[in-house]
Amino acid sequence: MSGKPVRPGSAHPLRKAPERPSLVLAALAVSLAFFVGCLLAPEARVPEKTAASAGSASFKQLIPEGRGTPVSVAITQGGEGFTLLEENGQYRLDGEDAALDANAARDLLAIGSSVLARRRLEGAQSEYGIDDRSLTACFNYQDQTTLTLHLGDPTPTGEGWYAAVEGDPDVYVVNNALGRTLAAGKQALYALPDLSAYFTAQTLNVAAIQRPGEETITIARVTQANPFNTMVELTTPIHYPANSERAAQVYLALENIRPTGLAALDGTDADWGLDEPLAVITLEDHVRTRLTLGQAGDVRTLRVNEDRAVYTIDADALSFLRSLTVPYLAEQLPGLVMLSQLSAVSVRTPDRTLRFDVDQPSGSYQLEGRALSEERFVPVYQQMIGLLIERYVPSPEKAGEARLQLEYTFREGGQWTLTIAEYDESFDLIIRDGCACFLLSRAKTDALIETILTLEEEEP
Repeated sequence: MSGKPVRPGSAHPLRKAPERPSLVLAALAVSLAFFVGCLLAPEARVPEKTAASAGSASFKQLIPEGRGTPVSVAITQGGEGFTLLEENGQYRLDGEDAALDANAARDLLAIGSSVLARRRLEGAQSEYGIDDRSLTACFNYQDQTTLTLHLGDPTPTGEGWYAAVEGDPDVYVVNNALGRTLAAGKQALYALPDLSAYFTAQTLNVAAIQRPGEETITIARVTQANPFNTMVELTTPIHYPANSERAAQVYLALENIRPTGLAALDGTDADWGLDEPLAVITLEDHVRTRLTLGQAGDVRTLRVNEDRAVYTIDADALSFLRSLTVPYLAEQLPGLVMLSQLSAVSVRTPDRTLRFDVDQPSGSYQLEGRALSEERFVPVYQQMIGLLIERYVPSPEKAGEARLQLEYTFREGGQWTLTIAEYDESFDLIIRDGCACFLLSRAKTDALIETILTLEEEEP
């Protein structure tokens, strides 16, 4: 054997090297040939996951320069369509006198002043959703020229929409904003009423909700001169303190009633379910507003005041109506009085009268002149004011004899009385400020009486 060293990876010194290129060089040559072929080959449609490498790298302006903004556009799809016109800075729909959203109309016409194609593709236009059923926008310009754009499918990758220009066999990819604006339809052009100009949850004073076959429920802020206060009361069908949190939820739900589209410019009540409405809501803010809510099939509808137009609304915006009852809105603690307000509480049963003297700032409490610890008195007082409403009776029968009467004497003067009277075997009737429409479980009254009498019988 030769004494020459052998380098790692070299051919064996006694074997002649083959007369052909190495496998590595051959692979590189094939790859280079493929790459060059791709650059020289005509553009063709390829799967969208590789579309970015197959399309033209340059943008193309599909609108000839100098045409400016169109003065009208006719949009059709599936045999239906509309024409938007601009005349002396004003916008209108051909054949309609509906008020339009100037910004939406301006944006739609502006599409026709500049359409940039992101890529150019080859192949039958029908393969890209461009056929007799696709959306067509015919733009008309001040110089009497026209340009017709056909909008196909959105690209699978979400990068844009396929489009074609009348007279050009190629297919282009245009951006998403253009596709969305053209596809938005006529509904996007209408100027819908802004109900916040009439009322808001923060400033709404009175809300009266009338539904077929039910009593009108009205809630109102206690001090209407200060609409930002949170104290609310029921005024119909009864006059009773309302739960502030639940009343606020109703006010917010009313604020969320917003038109989503135009159902008809001159819709009749019968056509849109407004002749037998789901509800008629009268609102008092800085102005008085009447909302008539209806249903036509699966569509919820709205008429504002006496406007001719009928609007569509989101069905979810009316879900609050299902729980809108007097018991739901009424203050759930009929005897709720803050302990810090009191100087005394007198408790009367048919057999006994007991007096609690209260001085919360000093922590002093007495029952019939006998001192009570705070730990013993406060749980009993919480039981007094924690009586929850359980049922509502719009037309109660005449109340029976009083079973329990709580008379609160306030530190700043004055008194307030809550009476719990017999109703039936299961319930007692709560009488508060002349209102006798709510029922309390008889067992709860019994439990409170027993607690108070037990406290009186305890050793000092």
